[in-house]
Amino acid sequence: MTFRLATSADVPALSAIEEEAFPGDRLTPRRFRHFIRSSHSELWVHEDEKGLLAYILVLFHRGTSLARLYSIAVAARARGRGLARQLLNHAEAQAMLRGVFFMRLEVRDDNEGALYLYESTGYRRIRFLPGYYEDGSAGWRLEKHLSTMRVVPQELPFYGQTTPFTCGPSALMMAMRSLQSGFQLSRLCELNIWREATTIYLTTGHGGCSAQGLALAAQARGFDAAIWMSDESVPFIEGVRNEHKREVLRLVSDDFSHRCEGAGISSEVSQFTVETLREALKSGHRILLLISTYRMNRNKAPHWVWLVAMDEDFAYINDPDVDDTLDQAAVDNIYVPVSLENLAAMCQYGSRRYMAAVLISGTGRPL
Repeated sequence: MTFRLATSADVPALSAIEEEAFPGDRLTPRRFRHFIRSSHSELWVHEDEKGLLAYILVLFHRGTSLARLYSIAVAARARGRGLARQLLNHAEAQAMLRGVFFMRLEVRDDNEGALYLYESTGYRRIRFLPGYYEDGSAGWRLEKHLSTMRVVPQELPFYGQTTPFTCGPSALMMAMRSLQSGFQLSRLCELNIWREATTIYLTTGHGGCSAQGLALAAQARGFDAAIWMSDESVPFIEGVRNEHKREVLRLVSDDFSHRCEGAGISSEVSQFTVETLREALKSGHRILLLISTYRMNRNKAPHWVWLVAMDEDFAYINDPDVDDTLDQAAVDNIYVPVSLENLAAMCQYGSRRYMAAVLISGTGRPL
């Protein structure tokens, strides 16, 4: 059986299959055209002499080893031939050629045929999704490791940042919630932590948060905090051209450093490695990691994520930046697998390869 990538000429036929296959939550012609053009997706089709019979759409998360099976549908006249299973096998093989080893998807709770297909080919249910679909129906999130199976944490906290500049607070909130189950994830908390931890300026717009600022914010909420950084120079200053803004950054950075010293927050200055991160995780620390987003979206911006876990091949991160322009949903940013090679490159920011991490532990202030 042969498959090919869809073209814009296929959109009417794709829309007809979509209309037959789904009572709601359908892809529009405009969305089909978007996915056909995008470098972050692959839309494979199978056809016979009469036209298209089926399609499968996979979205890729740049810089990671994760893909999302977004949709699969078979025309009514072609059902019962095993097309869906063959499309699925083909899409998984193509994903592995792109360096992807984890596939996720969502399926309706009442779609017994689809659930049987996925589970019989190695997918595992990892989370129940109440009220997930347009009509209020529940769903399941499934995942498959395309080479070997693994266990995914069932109740991993997630919080998506609500502004372009609050990745640090959002990552910290997730880490604190994992240590204290009653810790509330709210937008007010997100903004308050940003106010406490912001550097004031970044390359453009509002400032992000420094390692020192985030450590102080965590300590203020009763958690223990420590800092790892590659050097003690002012973070992010190389991207700021205006001398007035640079002076503000210096003042804020010096103040954060003095306050951390006064609060007894330890600061280890060294080039940490993947292995030292692994050891910190093993000792029970939650790790906020500063990364460069270049390998994820080709923007050289500093970005905080929560480093959740590591195994022999991958690191797993919760990324608070849910990017609507890439058709991401929260499901795409939870426990995201990143190869250890990618992680080592991502956690060096800018021309001076600045590295920073905040280690959080303890149970927090009593609620």
